[in-house]
Amino acid sequence: MPTRRQLLHSWTAQLQGLVPIARITRLRTWAAVSLGLLWCGQIALLKIAATVPGSATDLSRVRRYRRWLANPTVQVDRLWPPVLRALLAGRREVRLVFDPTPQAGHATFLLVGIVVHKRILPVAWRAVPQQQSWPDRQIVLVRALCQLVAATLPAEAQVTLLVDRGITSAAVIDLCHDLGWHFVFRLTATKTQSATARLPHGTTGPVWSLVPTRGGHWYGTVALFQAAGWRTVQLTIVWPLAENEPWLLLSDRPAGRARQRDYRCRVHCEATYLDSKSRGWRLAASKLTHLDRLERLFLAFALALWWAELLGLRVIRSGQRRRFDRSDRRDLSLIRLGLRWFHDCLDHQRLPPLLFRVHARRWICRWSY
Repeated sequence: MPTRRQLLHSWTAQLQGLVPIARITRLRTWAAVSLGLLWCGQIALLKIAATVPGSATDLSRVRRYRRWLANPTVQVDRLWPPVLRALLAGRREVRLVFDPTPQAGHATFLLVGIVVHKRILPVAWRAVPQQQSWPDRQIVLVRALCQLVAATLPAEAQVTLLVDRGITSAAVIDLCHDLGWHFVFRLTATKTQSATARLPHGTTGPVWSLVPTRGGHWYGTVALFQAAGWRTVQLTIVWPLAENEPWLLLSDRPAGRARQRDYRCRVHCEATYLDSKSRGWRLAASKLTHLDRLERLFLAFALALWWAELLGLRVIRSGQRRRFDRSDRRDLSLIRLGLRWFHDCLDHQRLPPLLFRVHARRWICRWSY
């Protein structure tokens, strides 16, 4: 059997084992689209179809992919959780990032991702209209996404949620308390929008006043969100000399530099967006306008992104990085390394490692242990 056809057959079998409740015809299309994304490195359906082996014509395959994207019975909230459970199996320390990202000017993806080796890999998402009224309040959507992730995480996992300034609120703190998660949130730090803080001895004042000049820092316990009835948090304020405004970080864990290190993981979002958009699959170039179709397309893209990242990790652990990257500096990310190795395996008639395997009678991500 040709290598590409064999890989597609094996990948489809894995998805069938992970999601046995789904119809095999839908699983085959899901497998073909996700694998085609790895093969062609672009989001265009015609280019995906041109790389997928089979006797059907390219246009016939494109029509099949479009029917799959438009099929309301292809439900992301039923197909994704069993796969996510396998991806997260065995993880003990988990950092999650919630971040809205615009998509092609007409939609916004509300994305919850996990920090994996300096990238944010998707674990839950929802597409909502951009610059229009959303179907629910933001906190309702965030709660639904976080609850989906919580239901698939190992019971022993210690979770920390990282949230940027535009989303920080008392409601998100309450959500983390309800789920038993730790959190590190950033507050708006401008003088005109500074939050009011209540110190332990009872005095109140703007948070900004605690560190009024560059180079200072402040750590301690405060109460914030007066309008919501106050929430007691640990506040970390650090104002680097090179920054125009301080970092105001609130958490349930002791304040200090460690919270600043935690929050720095959020900057990995930007590198992931580059891999997904301008220097990678060009996800933003998709012409899909229906939100449910975008979510199904992302269902296939999420698998491709996870697979490429973990293949790149395998390249480094096996000492093969020099085959694909420069020795004097690091030009390629883990995702791009993984894609190089993926194609190298196929060019030499070898099957690249699949994303999942069976361990102790359950499906897990191949690199979970």
